[in-house]
Amino acid sequence: MKLFILEDDPIQRERLETIITKLQDTLQIFCEQLIATHDPEVLLSRLDVIDSHHVYFLDLEINHEVRMGLEVAQEIRKKDLHGMIVFVTTHSELAPKTYAYKVSALDFIEKDQPNEAFSQQVEACLVTKCSLWDPVNVSIYKTSAKGTLKVVNLLLRR
Repeated sequence: MKLFILEDDPIQRERLETIITKLQDTLQIFCEQLIATHDPEVLLSRLDVIDSHHVYFLDLEINHEVRMGLEVAQEIRKKDLHGMIVFVTTHSELAPKTYAYKVSALDFIEKDQPNEAFSQQVEACLVTKCSLWDPVNVSIYKTSAKGTLKVVNLLLRR
C-alpha cells in the first residue's frame, strides 16, 4: 500500500505527513511508500495500473483551482478502483458536490479543526483502510491521555 498526499500548502502538507508517519508507527501500519506533493501531475504519474488499493489524501483546492482535487480523484478512480480517497480541505461547502464526481470518497476532513480532532479523523481513515485490506489480525492496545484503554482490531498487510 502506498499513501499519497496532494496538498499545495507546504505547512498543511507537512502537518498531514507528520500525523500519518506517527500513526504508521503507533498503529504498526505497513506502508510501501508515502508520497507527498503539491503537483497533481506528480501524483498521477506515480500511479501504477497493476498495483492499487492505495490511500489518497487530497486537498480540493490546488493552486487556486477550487475543484482540482475532485478532478484528480476522478483520474485516480480510473486507475485504482479500490483505493481510498479522503478529501482534506477548508472548503466544507463543497462536500455535497463531491458526490457529483462519483469518486466514492471515504471521508471529508476539514483542515481548520483542532489538531487532535484532525489526527483522529486521519487515524479513523487509516484504520478503516487496514481493516478492509489484508487478512492478518492484529490487536493494538492504546492508552489515552485520560488513562482509558482502547483496543483497535486491525487487519494489516505484512
